[in-house]
Amino acid sequence: METTGGPMTTRLPLPPSAQTGTLARRALRQLLETTAIDEDTRETAVLLANELVTNAVEHGRGTAYLDAAVQTRAIRLEVTDSSTVIPRPNTEVSDLAERGRGLLLIEALASRWGVQPRSDGKTVWCELDIA
Repeated sequence: METTGGPMTTRLPLPPSAQTGTLARRALRQLLETTAIDEDTRETAVLLANELVTNAVEHGRGTAYLDAAVQTRAIRLEVTDSSTVIPRPNTEVSDLAERGRGLLLIEALASRWGVQPRSDGKTVWCELDIA
């Protein structure tokens, strides 16, 4: 884990691996443990990061990056990958499906979210307001 911009920002490379989600959750928990943010908000941020990372590893190509920042009023999470496909929430997912709800979860739990296209891929981001 590389820490940049002070102790409240972190950047983590995400290799395409089955352990990537675990690494991302651990890194974000370490960052958030140093704050006064309540546990429910911290765990919601970890869940959101896990969904963003899972999508990047599953649909992107090569190494992706998780950038996490604790700002004055929000936790901002960004995952950058090399896929130029813009993700959209899957509103047609079956109740029995084991996958396909990640962006619906982000849409429901994040205060804001979006996608920033890039010439070499995209960044999917979300923010979670801090109470």
